[in-house]
Amino acid sequence: MVYNVTEQKTVDRQVKAVKEFLIRLLKPPVRAIILIDICAVPLTIIALTRFTPESPLSLIAYLLSSYALTVTIVNLKRTARRIRALITGDELAPVRGIKRLMRRHRYTRLYLESRDFRAETALYIWLAINLLFALFKGITGIVNSSAWLFSFGVYYLFLGVIRFVIMLGVQKRNRSKPLYNERKLYEYRVYRRCGCLVMILNIAMSGMAVQMIWQNKANEYSQAVVIGTAAYTFYCFISAIANVISFRRRDNAILSAAKDLNMIGAIMSMYSLQTSMLYAFGKSGEEGFRRIMNTATGIAVLTSALGIAALMIINGTKKIRHYAEKVQKPS
Repeated sequence: MVYNVTEQKTVDRQVKAVKEFLIRLLKPPVRAIILIDICAVPLTIIALTRFTPESPLSLIAYLLSSYALTVTIVNLKRTARRIRALITGDELAPVRGIKRLMRRHRYTRLYLESRDFRAETALYIWLAINLLFALFKGITGIVNSSAWLFSFGVYYLFLGVIRFVIMLGVQKRNRSKPLYNERKLYEYRVYRRCGCLVMILNIAMSGMAVQMIWQNKANEYSQAVVIGTAAYTFYCFISAIANVISFRRRDNAILSAAKDLNMIGAIMSMYSLQTSMLYAFGKSGEEGFRRIMNTATGIAVLTSALGIAALMIINGTKKIRHYAEKVQKPS
């Protein structure tokens, strides 16, 4: 009896030790998560571009990237909160120095202190990056004789045009400075207009995707295309998630349109990255697998994009009716 009790205590201690190890493995310190992510991305790129899948370095890179993705997702909220605290707080000496410099000038001080100004500045940054990536995709599409890559370049160009429409809406609203109900009515008109433009653009892109999947053309994409697409995709997802967190409580329909547009651009970038990777690193006998993956991901991505656009139109229409009645019959 004494032996059984002692043995049970030993087993309990071992189980507890295993649980604590798994918890530490899945929930490491935030600094460790950031370091793992920083190491995993370049190592994976090197493995994809320099080594074969059977190489030991490739295996290590894939395992590290899988672990990095797992711990990042599991600790996403905690990591985002910590990074935000480091960037916005005064804990780090470089951050304190940058803030002192920013407070010396009007616009940088405004960027530091005003959320709306930061959001509007982000529109300009997104527009510039969007146009540069559209140019990158268009040129690589011409160089690689790929209608698929060129169509993505056109897609991102029109996303840039929609962002330009949002910027004009912000500027017009700021200049006119209408009353609250009039301002909300104008914001939701811009919001619905963007939803209509995105709906038309995604319908056209859906037709192009169906054609490319049906033909199953396999162009030899360069490694620069894949690396450039991967960098843009990671930036899109990080920015889209940050915008969702930042704008979730903001009473600004135009900024909400920008947030939705960022999410659509992020998921489309993921689709573009997948097609580029399958064509760049796939083998000649994998046409069937490539078609299945592109079809499955294409349906999910395009359906999501069309769904977001449809919700923008529906919600925008409801809000327009609501505020139009208030404008006509002020309280």
